[in-house]
Amino acid sequence: MAASFVASLIEGFAGAQRGRFFKIVPPFVDKKLVPGASEIPEPTFIDWLKAGPFVLVNTPNTVWAVIALAMYFAVPYDLSSHSAAAAAPLSVAFFAERFPLWLASWFGYTAYWHVTLYGLGWAERPFIASRAYKIDKVAHNLFWSVSGVAIWVAFENVFAFLWASGRLAYMSDGEAFGSRLGTAKFVAALALTPIWRDFHFYFAHRLLHFNALYAQVHSLHHRNTDIEPFAGLCMHPIEHLYYYACVLPSLVFVTTPFALLWNGVHLILAPAASHSGFEDHFQADAFHYYHHRYFSCNFAGVNAGFLDVWFGSFVRTLHPSDQKGVKPRADAKSTLRAPPSVEFVSYLLLSGGCLAAWAVAAAGAQAVGPTLALHLALAAGFGPVVAASLVTAVTRSGGGAPNNRPLKMAVLLGVGTLFCSVPISWACFLALQPPGTA
Repeated sequence: MAASFVASLIEGFAGAQRGRFFKIVPPFVDKKLVPGASEIPEPTFIDWLKAGPFVLVNTPNTVWAVIALAMYFAVPYDLSSHSAAAAAPLSVAFFAERFPLWLASWFGYTAYWHVTLYGLGWAERPFIASRAYKIDKVAHNLFWSVSGVAIWVAFENVFAFLWASGRLAYMSDGEAFGSRLGTAKFVAALALTPIWRDFHFYFAHRLLHFNALYAQVHSLHHRNTDIEPFAGLCMHPIEHLYYYACVLPSLVFVTTPFALLWNGVHLILAPAASHSGFEDHFQADAFHYYHHRYFSCNFAGVNAGFLDVWFGSFVRTLHPSDQKGVKPRADAKSTLRAPPSVEFVSYLLLSGGCLAAWAVAAAGAQAVGPTLALHLALAAGFGPVVAASLVTAVTRSGGGAPNNRPLKMAVLLGVGTLFCSVPISWACFLALQPPGTA
């Protein structure tokens, strides 16, 4: 039995099949059918629990975890009192240090998927067989993805500042590896981050699909109806803000800085392959492809698909009209081809202003009064949602479809707000507090 157990782990190591990473399909796929026409088995909570202990062994998390560990130990955080991190929550010096590292990691990983699939043909089952390569779509996706990398570095800067200035407690590497308990906490952060990501992504994603936020924010990501790897991180800056709020555990718990970096690696790298547009490689994700195809289904990541089952948004296969082969649709309505709309610019400026007020106050790393700090922090976390509602009300007529399940919507909105707006306001508030308040 032990031998068969080991064999099963080796067989599925990092998501591979028989040592292969390309031209392989998930077990549920019938190759006689067109890509996407096979039925995904209904995800269950029990299956998710059973897979949990092996999340770093038999899933693509193996690859991302290795990258995260290499980054953390090869380019460690400098949290000394004279470091760039300690200077300010938004520091040019810190950005100059960390942005090239993250940009190279994101671009190298995503370009690998783009080139191998669209250039070298290492996979052979695209969801859309007749797709035409669109360089303007790729350029559009690259532009907004690079802005997302920059926003992540801003997140990293804020947390490094909080740690270096004593505003937020953390577990140092000496504590992490100086005792069995410390090491156990480090390993727990490594193992639990992918599981937490499953939950956060679902509720953050549902929040972004509510009327005004979808119209002003998430619709930019959904310009890609036929996805490709660079589409993964292509988001509106406000979506990046709430997507990265997944770092909430680093605010709630006294964690190692590695927990933040590992969360960031997962957030930045994982979307590339799940947006590949192909069915036959070790990180293929038909589950999420259906979301881009139909918009109102499969909001979770594939591992937490049971949440879509619970909330009635699970789609297991292509609709009958697509069963003979998915047809291309107009996508990537690029804001780079022509001047953006007045609505787009208005919301970008208004939502950006909600964060700019906090950034100006934090620029000198000086504490402000608690009342002003709270107001600025709430504006940063909740202001973009209010701004989306205002711009949508002014520029668009009519509302969304009537809601006949108010309790479900209240739960989704409430948890989504807790997971997205609250962490932003919390971190911004701490950054305006006197040093040494942890």
